[in-house]
Parts: sequence; structure tokens; C-alpha cells
Amino acid sequence: MGARLACLTLTLALAACASPPAAIQAKSPPPSTRGWMYEVTAGPGGEELAVEGSFPPGTLEELTVEEGGEPFLKDVEADTGAGFGPLAARHLSWFLPTCANGCRVRYRVALGAAARAAGHVAVARAHAHARDRAVEAPPSTWLLRPVRAPIGTPMRFHVTPAPGDAFVSGVFPTGAKDTYEGKANASFQLPYSAFGRLRVHERLNGTVQIAVLPGRLRDEAAMLTWVETSAKAVAAFYGRFPVPRLLVVVRPADGDGVGFGTAIGGSGAAIAIDVGEACAPADFKDDWVLVHEMIHTALPDLEGPHHWLEEGLSTYVEPLARARAGLFGEADLWKDWLKGMQNGLPQDGDRGLDVTHTWGRTYWGGALFCLLADLEIRSRTAGRRSLDDALRAVVAHGGSIAESWPIARVIEVGDAATGVPVLAELYAKMSTSPSPVDLTDVWRRLGVASDGRGGIAFDDAAPLAAVRRAMTTSRRID
Repeated sequence: MGARLACLTLTLALAACASPPAAIQAKSPPPSTRGWMYEVTAGPGGEELAVEGSFPPGTLEELTVEEGGEPFLKDVEADTGAGFGPLAARHLSWFLPTCANGCRVRYRVALGAAARAAGHVAVARAHAHARDRAVEAPPSTWLLRPVRAPIGTPMRFHVTPAPGDAFVSGVFPTGAKDTYEGKANASFQLPYSAFGRLRVHERLNGTVQIAVLPGRLRDEAAMLTWVETSAKAVAAFYGRFPVPRLLVVVRPADGDGVGFGTAIGGSGAAIAIDVGEACAPADFKDDWVLVHEMIHTALPDLEGPHHWLEEGLSTYVEPLARARAGLFGEADLWKDWLKGMQNGLPQDGDRGLDVTHTWGRTYWGGALFCLLADLEIRSRTAGRRSLDDALRAVVAHGGSIAESWPIARVIEVGDAATGVPVLAELYAKMSTSPSPVDLTDVWRRLGVASDGRGGIAFDDAAPLAAVRRAMTTSRRID
């Protein structure tokens, strides 16, 4: 989130295997009259899954899984009313003969093999430490589903992990143990999940679930405090945490810092993030990555070429949220923006934010859009409203990473909350044309400049000095 991740295509195919041992044979779910239902039984460490699913009458015949997971499905069978029989794969899909009265499928997933072949959290990724093993893989990798299902089709799955193992998922839980529910979207994107020897913790009264994959951390208590503090900073900015439940999957990695993080949604919310085994409390204190990823949960997955708003919004809000929570200095924020915002300016050949998808325009061009919108909203409303109000309204209307919205809906909800059409006007101006910005004048009006010694000088007599101070007003968190 960064992070809607590109799918990986695998060319590795596995030889046919024997029938699954009885210990991991899934129980058949009842035929569904309202959506898709799955019963999943996992072997130790998530190495192999046995899955049985049911589909309602009228389900279209073509079935598939996340690209890259197809070669690892074995012994796919279907029962359309006359008993189970094998389904042949064609072009990485399986085809039901008919589903007029509802149908069942059953199959196995060599998930450990898929994880070792892919090595990527978007498909599957394996982890081992000493005798402990685990596999990360979103349900879209191992739940066989209709390709052309209507958007919004409900689905539910229940997982039985192996004895001594745990299962976690960013898909929203139903309240029943290890049972999760979602709905089909355009890409059948589902949040990260994991099987195996996991250390599972809850924070913020269960709003944030933290699953630590096999491996040691120097100070796991400090890591848990870091996750909780980051979540509180985001909740303080939005007035509440953006989603009812978030899964954070922590992967112990080499080194002493916080590494790569990525967020994904669709019927839930999850973040996968690397944490150095040698991380000390000071390393967590200086981190910005987790707050950046958590802010992604407060915006719907945008339909169309608008990734710049997803990344730009997190780039803009992250330092503000941390500064207001007392986790980041005001001078540090403006120093970073003086350096970073210039990366968002249009270059030769630029055709606007919706068209020019360079790194600078995606992250910093999106952040520049947010800065200009924030300043204009504050100006037109005499400080009574800000971009905060627009963003909080999106969350209040159910706009989170769990959903998909067109950008027009985000703009409409945001502008209605502020009472001024700033987002609509700025989008019309910047989406398909370069729309140069005089950043020197922006900094002058805000009263922000480099002091020539690596620091920041503030001019409290500048026209927008009061706005500058209001933007970063500290609201410390416990």
C-alpha cells in the first residue's frame, strides 16, 4: 500500500500426488443458497490444504485461483448431483459441467510448494525457524472460485489449522472461531493470511491483530508497543481506527530496522511487514513505514488510474499523524516536505496525475495534490474545515481498503464534508494536465525555509503561518 501488488505468474507444475491423508480431509460444507462456502483443513505448517466448497445454483462454470497458484491445486473434483468426479484443467482454469442445482468441489493445495516457488506474499511465501514453520498466502491463492461471478457475491470460509498451529486472516471475521466472510470484487483480491506456528497478539481491544511468523526478535514487547502506538496515531488523526479489524503480519528478517511493508484489502485489511531481528526500541521510534501502511486502510481501493491518490495520501498524512501524536518533530516534517514535494512537480512530457505514473508523480505528486487541497480548504473556510474533514467523512461513509470506490465518490463525499468543491476543482485541474505549482511561493506563504545549516527556519509573520501551526498541532497519545 504501498501496495496493491502485481500478480506473479509461475510456470512450475507439480506431479500428481496421492489422496490426502485422512487427518487433513476437509468436511463437506452444506450446499449454499446465498453464496460460496468453504471448509479448509490445514496440514502442519500450512504445507498442504484440503478444501471443500459449495456454490449456489446458477454458478458459471469456469473456476480459478490467484494467478500463480493454479499449478499447485491437485485432485480437483466436483459433484453436480451425481457424485464427485474429476475436473480437467484447461488454460489454468477448471470447468464445471453444470451447476443448475448447486454444486460442490473438493481439492488439495500444495501450499508449501507454492510458497517456495513464488516466495512472494502476493501469492505465497514460506517461513521456517528451527522446527517452526508457517506459510503466508491470501485466500485468493487457495480458494477456487467462479471467474465471472457478480461483484458482491458473498463468500464464507472456515479454517481448521493443524494441532498446535494457528490461522490468521485479514478477511473480516464473522465472530465464529476461524470463520471469515467477504464478497467477490472485480479482481477477487483478498487480504493476507497465514498458517502455522504463529505468535498471535491483540491490541486496541482486538481491533489490531498481530501475528509474528517464525523467527526471533530482540525485543518483541517493543515491537508490539510500536504497532499499538502507530495504530493510535492513525486513530487519532481519523477520529477512529479506519477499519473494524486489521491484521499485521510481522516477518522477522535480518538486520536492525523496519523493512518493506505492504497493505492489501478487499473484504478486510491486512499489512505484511518485515522487522529486523535486532530491532531495538529506538529503531521502532524512528519508523514511518507502519503508519504509512495503516493510512492505506482509510481509503477505498480506487477503480481506475488513481494509484497516485492512494500513495500520495499516505505520503502526506503519515508525517502529519505522527507529528500530531508527538512521534515526529514539526521541523522534521517541514524539512522532509521541502525536500520531497519537489519530486512531485510535473516534468517535461507530463500529462497529469491520472496519466503520468512515475515514482515522483505517484507518491509526491499525490502528496502535493493533498497539500494544495488542504491549504485551499482551510483558506476558503477560514480554518473551520480542512482535508482532515474530507478524509474522515470517507471513512464515516464506509470508505476503507475493504471496499472499492470510483474516485468520483471519494471526491463527492470529501467535498460535501468540507462544504467547498476544492477536491473536484483540483482533480479537474491536475488529473490530465501537468498543472505546474510554484512551490517557492507555497513555502513563502507558509513561512517555511531552509536555515542553510540543515535545519528549518519558520517565519511566524508569513500569511499562512497560523495555518502551518494548525496543521501540525500536537495531540499526544497515551
